[in-house]
Amino acid sequence: DLTAPPPAPPPPAPSTAAGAEAVRQAGREGLTLTASSSSNSGYRGVTFKPKERSSKKYELRVGSGGKQNFLGLFATAEEAALFYARREAGRDTSDLTAPPPPAP
Repeated sequence: DLTAPPPAPPPPAPSTAAGAEAVRQAGREGLTLTASSSSNSGYRGVTFKPKERSSKKYELRVGSGGKQNFLGLFATAEEAALFYARREAGRDTSDLTAPPPPAP
C-alpha cells in the first residue's frame, strides 16, 4: 500500500552497559523501546542534551493536550526509552528507583 507510513527505524544499539541492561529489561517486561528517526537519541521523546551539567544527559518529554511535558533526565537513552515504554503500557512510573514489576 503506497499510502501506508514507512515502518519505524530499528532502535540504535546501546552504547553502554546500563543501556544494554535497559534493553534487556524491556524484553523481560514484554515492552518495546520505540525508535524515532526524528530524535537525536534514536528513541521517541528522548533528546540528548550534551550541555546538561549532571551525568543524566537524556531528557524525556511527551506531548499531551498540545503541550510538551517534561518527564525526567536519564543516564542513558535506553533508560529514558524504557520509562517511556512503561508509561505507554500504563505501568507505575512514580518511582524511578523501584525494581521493575515481576513478569506476568
